[in-house]
Amino acid sequence: MLKINEKHLETFGRIRDLFLSKTEIPKESKWQSLSDNDVWLNVVAQVMVVGGSKPFEKFKNNENLKNQIAFENLLQIADQELVKKTINHVLRVVGTRYASRDLSKCAKSRALAYNFNFLRKFDGGPKGFLKQISEIENEKQRIDYVKENLRYIQNKGARDFLMELGIVRNSIAIDSRIQTILNKMGIEIPLNSLGDPALYEKIQTELLEKVCKPLNLSGIEFDRLLYQNYKEIMSS
Repeated sequence: MLKINEKHLETFGRIRDLFLSKTEIPKESKWQSLSDNDVWLNVVAQVMVVGGSKPFEKFKNNENLKNQIAFENLLQIADQELVKKTINHVLRVVGTRYASRDLSKCAKSRALAYNFNFLRKFDGGPKGFLKQISEIENEKQRIDYVKENLRYIQNKGARDFLMELGIVRNSIAIDSRIQTILNKMGIEIPLNSLGDPALYEKIQTELLEKVCKPLNLSGIEFDRLLYQNYKEIMSS
């Protein structure tokens, strides 16, 4: 599916040599050192960034907003409509895309309220959820488990979520930055293919086999390498 040649490998090799040493790679099993709230805010992040990451940049640096939807604070709210309204308010303040003022039309607010209640009821809470995922042997099954149980977190988001928490290592969260870099190099990803789980899996497998393996990179190293050094790569 992907036409990757020796010239592409040479370019990726130069990118690796220039930037890998300064790229931050989440530690394996990072989730174990995090709190329930840390895990929950990672869930919020994955829903928030669909359509654009700038709102999350505002959110992550605003302690007041993070406190408003902190896991332990939402637990104190008995009225589930108020939980949804609180989440919606935070999403709109930071300019989250697709976050409608009308709650009946705001799929992101409804999804996060659902995710909160799912994690609240899960045995062991958010960390109990991750513990169960970490005990699943296959990475694809771990990703599928997230997609099946959390709303508004799909192919890219589930991988990014689990990579950031140190639960999957050889997957790639193919976002607009990675796509743009690939396109610049002449590696075209078929239009709308990333929304199809089977095609996404095939594209990921080809990148892992044709790029990562020859260059001795794990999927998470390749992903973070391109994502974190996007501006420098695109300007070179």
